[in-house]
Amino acid sequence: WTRVENIVGNGAFHLVEWRLNRRIVIEKSPTYWDRDRVKLNGVVFYPTENISSEERMFRVGQLHYTQTIPLDKIPVYRAMTNSPYVSAPYLGTYYYLLNINRPPLDDVRVRQALSMAIDREQLNNTVLHGVNVPAYSITPPDTLGYHPPKVFHHDVERAQQLLADAGYPGGANWPGLELTYNTSESHRKIAVALQHMWKDALNIEVTLTNQEWKVYLDSVDQMDFQMARRGWIGDYVDPNNFLDLFLCDGGNNNTGFCNPLYDGMISRQATQARSRDERYAIFHAAETRLMEQMPIIPIYTYTSNHLIHPSVRGMPSNLMDSLNLKYVWLDKSGQPAEAHK
Repeated sequence: WTRVENIVGNGAFHLVEWRLNRRIVIEKSPTYWDRDRVKLNGVVFYPTENISSEERMFRVGQLHYTQTIPLDKIPVYRAMTNSPYVSAPYLGTYYYLLNINRPPLDDVRVRQALSMAIDREQLNNTVLHGVNVPAYSITPPDTLGYHPPKVFHHDVERAQQLLADAGYPGGANWPGLELTYNTSESHRKIAVALQHMWKDALNIEVTLTNQEWKVYLDSVDQMDFQMARRGWIGDYVDPNNFLDLFLCDGGNNNTGFCNPLYDGMISRQATQARSRDERYAIFHAAETRLMEQMPIIPIYTYTSNHLIHPSVRGMPSNLMDSLNLKYVWLDKSGQPAEAHK
């Protein structure tokens, strides 16, 4: 049913071409009920795994819009006059999964030490070029008025003490730790930066392993890792969308964390709350419990980052980073952005 000749839809556009890993073409639907308000005649999507290639395609005029932008290109585009670079808040969190069933991460003190040793402000201001927000919880701040707890902060001295209490004073007797991430230059840069922070603060070695997307997904699903990169983008604007990830039987838990009290707070108490304030107080207490046990290491809250040609209109930023192509149009008077050198 997904073949071009069989697929059925009722939207502003209909599918006319799907060439696997090459392009997807949609055209304005002649039978759409509100077709007179649709200004684009069609849209071509180019699947691109390499974000550097995507940026080059934009630079030479092959794209009007990019899904993201390489980290090292952000300062260049920021410096442009009338820059095509657009950044906006985004409902998502970048974090590391910890397999708490495997040593040394089966000790909560080790997990806490790893998290406290990370200088998120420095990471954001250097590697990430200041585009994201340091995260200390799984739920993004001010999610529909909810503000998550902050139960820890960057504290090297405390991290060193926790690691010593766990049996690794000054990094002695450290058994090693492997961080797995899916192949991406941005993920690699972040992993290398944290690897150095852990070495400098705790005198421990963390090895890095990159895997292609399908292999990485299988490793995470099978919990065949010690520590793994992860990201979660909200499906809807509510703290529950982030907190129910870590229910005992949560399909995206992948940490080994299982706390019946936490489950009860999220699945029962919060659903029976009589007011938003009461519900948020339950969420806050549950997230405090989660972050004290530290089955994940939050790194930063996402922002959306795109390159958008100046001729594109009707594409305002939004928290879900959703596109509604029905209202998008091209202004012929739009001038090309300053040439990238």
